[in-house]
Order: sequence, then structure tokens, then C-alpha cells
Amino acid sequence: MMKKVFTADLISYNTQQDVITEIKRGLPATFSLAIGAAVIWLFFGVLVGIISAVMAGRWSDRAITVLALVGISMPVFWLGIIARYYLGPENLGIFPDGQYVPLTENPVEWFYHLLLPWFVLAVLFIGFYGRVLRSNILDAINEDYVRTAKSKGLTPRRVLIRHVLRNSLIPVVTLFGLDFAGVVGGGAILTETVFDLKGVGQYAADAVGTLDLPPIMAVTLLGAFFIVFFNALVDFLYAYLDPRIRPN
Repeated sequence: MMKKVFTADLISYNTQQDVITEIKRGLPATFSLAIGAAVIWLFFGVLVGIISAVMAGRWSDRAITVLALVGISMPVFWLGIIARYYLGPENLGIFPDGQYVPLTENPVEWFYHLLLPWFVLAVLFIGFYGRVLRSNILDAINEDYVRTAKSKGLTPRRVLIRHVLRNSLIPVVTLFGLDFAGVVGGGAILTETVFDLKGVGQYAADAVGTLDLPPIMAVTLLGAFFIVFFNALVDFLYAYLDPRIRPN
């Protein structure tokens, strides 16, 4: 079996289909879901973290904290089912009832069908990233290099963006690399299953349900590859964000 894994010669026990071919068929849906959700959770996570740090101690900071904890606490499958039921054709009819439309086939329908899954998957990460960034910003504000920048007469906005935020983003970049790799490597199983996107995650879920070992092994290795790849990419981003770790 292990020899077949490394020679990409895996056949599903259940469907008798080539596993690599099935994974390639599901990758566009998984990449579409992961990239769209990642853009949303990174943008709103950074925005929430900045606002929460700037308003630290005020009622708006407390409100954001409560909302972030609520978002972190909601299981993605529960949120997906609720969103699909109330916002789908069965009630308000704002969004379609799941399914994936290829980008090359119809870009508008591709965006329309993925918009709800994007936000459902991103909710958990937005709250978590916002809290992490808030904590990093509040710690960085008291650093000596920030006091030096303020003493030079720089505006508070420039100090926040050029000095505080840039260094505070380093842990966020680490989290983003691991989370994005996990989602691409099959971590979006529940979201894909709820919205019937037929991506790599749903393919892995179906294989687990039927105890189909070859697809499970292939998806696991795929996830491991993306985790290693994005970890290496994060190391390069470190050097850009923090000049202190660049080689001399």
C-alpha cells in the first residue's frame, strides 16, 4: 500500500476510481473555498484586531470581544446548516442551495454559490485572528522602538501602521500559513459537506464514511504537503515583516 501511495497508483476500494484523478477533480472547489474564505478571514480578522486594540477598554472593544467569542464558539457545521436553511431557497432565498459551479463555466454563479460558504468558514478564524492581533498590538505599543518613533514626531497612524502593526502581524502570518494549509489539505470537510461542494474535503469525508483507505491516505499526504509548503513560505514572509531576522 505504501508503495502505491508514493507512486500515485491508488485505487478506491469503494468506487474503483483512480484516487489521484478524483482529488484533482475536487481541488478547484477546495481551492476556491479556501482562497475566498482566507481573504475574508484575514481582512476582517486584521480589521477587528486593529479596531479592538485602538478602542481597548471601551464599550466597543467589549462588544467586539463578545462577538469574537461567539464566532469562535459556533461549530462550523451548525452555522453552515443554519445559514443554508434560513438564507437558502427554503426561506429567504438570498443564496442558492449549495453546489459548486466552476469558475471557467460561469464566474458570476461561481461567486454567488461560494459567498455563503466563504463567510461560514471564515467566521471562526475572524474572531480568533482578531483576538490574537489585538493582544500583539497592545504588547508592541509599549516597546522601545515604538516610543522612539513617537519621539521623532511621527503621526499616531504612521506609528501604528509602519511600526506596531508590521511587527504584530508576524504571529498572524504563522497562524495563517498553518490554517490555510489545513483548509486546502482537507480541513474544510464540514463546510464542503454541508454545502455539497464536492471538493477534496467532502471526498475525504465520504471515504471515512465507507472506510475507504486509499483516498484517506492520499488526502492526508496532500494535507501534509501543503502544511510543509506554507510553513516554508511563512519563513520567507518573516524576513519581509521583520528585518532583524534577515541574513546579513
